Amino acid sequence: MRSLAPPGCHARVADSPARGARSVAWSPVPHCGWICGCRVGWHGHPARAPVQALARRQCHPTQRLRCNGVLAVVALAAFFLAGPATAGEPVALRIANFVVAPAHSPSAVVIVTNQGQAAFEGIVRVDPPEGWQLAPGEQPVSLAPREVRRVAFLVKRGMIRESNRYPLEATVTGPGVTVTRRQEVVTASAPYFKPTIDGATDEWKDAIPVTWTTGGKRTVVSTYWNRRRFSLLVAVEEDELIPYRERPGPTGFDAVQIAISPEGATTGTSPDDEAARYEFLLASTGAGAEGKCFLLAEPGMKLAEGQRVRALGPLAYDDAKVAVSRRDGVTYYECSVPFRPMRDKIRPSEGREFRLSVLVHDPDGTGIRDWGREAGLGPAQRSRLAWSQWPGAKWGDAPPFDNKIEWGLCSSKY
Repeated sequence: MRSLAPPGCHARVADSPARGARSVAWSPVPHCGWICGCRVGWHGHPARAPVQALARRQCHPTQRLRCNGVLAVVALAAFFLAGPATAGEPVALRIANFVVAPAHSPSAVVIVTNQGQAAFEGIVRVDPPEGWQLAPGEQPVSLAPREVRRVAFLVKRGMIRESNRYPLEATVTGPGVTVTRRQEVVTASAPYFKPTIDGATDEWKDAIPVTWTTGGKRTVVSTYWNRRRFSLLVAVEEDELIPYRERPGPTGFDAVQIAISPEGATTGTSPDDEAARYEFLLASTGAGAEGKCFLLAEPGMKLAEGQRVRALGPLAYDDAKVAVSRRDGVTYYECSVPFRPMRDKIRPSEGREFRLSVLVHDPDGTGIRDWGREAGLGPAQRSRLAWSQWPGAKWGDAPPFDNKIEWGLCSSKY
């Protein structure tokens, strides 16, 4: 079986002293996110084999929030998102992004998911980069079946890297089981500043860039905030920019899709559930630096509505400021949206944590570039209900990853 474990993640299971440890492949079965008993692709086409009804289914560096100890989160959605675990895969690990720079004592948070049908008890450790100090050295974790816990280690000594990439290794050890996850995390945080949305990018040098590469092409996401607006710059390295058209051609058009949610929000597992996100689509009009923003979803909307391919015209969001420019093979999507409609769920203040994710649509190049993959989400965290469909979009066979990824608001990158 081909392993689909997230990069750097593996499980070792001690069967017996005679047999020693063996590697275990991750489950390859993706689920569509709808409540049904069939295995399907992103477009809803049945895959080859049904499954059990169980499936019911560079740039700028680095900023400020503190928490310590064990934070327990037991979400009903975790049962569905964890996916079916194969024998010997009792626990899954992911290390969350920092929401404050390592020099300002953030927490290294390990998200531990019990994927099995039995309770699990073990010890969690985190190995940081050389020269760092974390406390405590280890922590116990006790999980009921399908339970998720966040185990936090305080970064007592850490250093900012210009690359904004920090290699960490998390390990959980239980009776006869050791699971290790090696992951590069980033500081995902927005410093306080009000940029001019005009297609120029010189004002973004004090943001904290989050960078990843897909198919040899770089994507860089930078963010700012002030009391009134949240601003974002997405730099997309691509061969060509295809602008928005009301009636897209066979190749569709290039766009950036953004989801913003409050901390603690989860993605529903049924089309009848309500959205907990604000979702925006950014595209170029093809006329100079002019861009458009469409509001695809907001809290309270039925998730089923986001799965309809709706005309974008009526969804135009005039309260957004958008500019799309292109230089030297890079397309720059610059946008700011008001906090006003989000204020009761995401209050703009220093130290605020929330959730943000980005999809880059490059239909004539790399296809979908998904921040969720780079942020360490695994196959079980794919969900077609997490993102809205729209005319001209070219989706892959598998659904995108969930959109609830850590982000923060800070005072400065320094």
